Amino acid sequence: MDFTHANTAATIAFEVSRIRALLRQQKFSEALAAGEALLAEAPAHRDVLLFRAIAQRYLARIPEGLQTLALLERHHPRFSRLYEERGRCFVELRQAPPAIEAFQTAVNINHALPGSWGMLEGLYRMTGQADNAAIAASHVATLRNVPQEVVTATGLVADGDLDAAEPLVRAYLLKAGDHIEAMRLLARIGIARKVFNDAELLLAAVLELAPDYRAARQEYAGVLVELYRHQEARRELDRLLKGDSESRQLRMLYAANSVGLGEHQRAIALYRALLLGKPEDAEVHLSIGHALKTLGQREKPSIPTAGRPSVGRTSEMPTGVWPT
Repeated sequence: MDFTHANTAATIAFEVSRIRALLRQQKFSEALAAGEALLAEAPAHRDVLLFRAIAQRYLARIPEGLQTLALLERHHPRFSRLYEERGRCFVELRQAPPAIEAFQTAVNINHALPGSWGMLEGLYRMTGQADNAAIAASHVATLRNVPQEVVTATGLVADGDLDAAEPLVRAYLLKAGDHIEAMRLLARIGIARKVFNDAELLLAAVLELAPDYRAARQEYAGVLVELYRHQEARRELDRLLKGDSESRQLRMLYAANSVGLGEHQRAIALYRALLLGKPEDAEVHLSIGHALKTLGQREKPSIPTAGRPSVGRTSEMPTGVWPT
């Protein structure tokens, strides 16, 4: 990074912090003006676009806020907080169905959004969806029992802000000691950064404290595959599949690990079984191609026709390939 670029980045970071502070001080007109000025220099900046939309909502300029959010979505479609803000805009407009849709999208991307879950609970009750309201309330209660630092860091990870999340969760662990969710979150950051050795140590520690934590065990198995520790991964996957043999994600991981163990024919059979349920799955086709290439075969896998298996296959799960 040259000096000019570094100086520009530092200036933008300073302005972003200043706009955030103006919003917290409820100086919405000033925040909007500062955001507009910064967007002239960095027109696709994620946080500044969000701040502009928030300021526009508080200034009762809802249509403009929705336009800003549409622009934000074009540049950053997996940013959970844009959908949360869109939901709040529709609440201001008293439009419950699009508000519910927006908040649902937000929590599907990032489950650590207590504000969105709280809004969903109220909207569900208002629209007579008692069961969904109870589910949303349970999420609110769960997040209330998780340390705020962990909730915040989890949301940052979901939105791809690893640089902000990592020091936050590390500081919490230094203060609080072993905390299962914080340790798992730090492991997930390691996985995202492909620092698999650190992730393996953290997840192994989590499983010592909580051996029945299936999500952590599945992540642990995936890390073992990445570290080429395929025999250990097989033991973990056998254990997981005995409890949930229908999990597509687990079956994909099991097949990938079979390739690592040199069981190419078995892996191909596993992948082809997965194609029977989802014949257009590009990831499975690529995995089959990789297994065939590794095995040294030249044939290309054929796609089973809908409702009828291909010649030489059955619609049942291949025998002798899944743990029993």
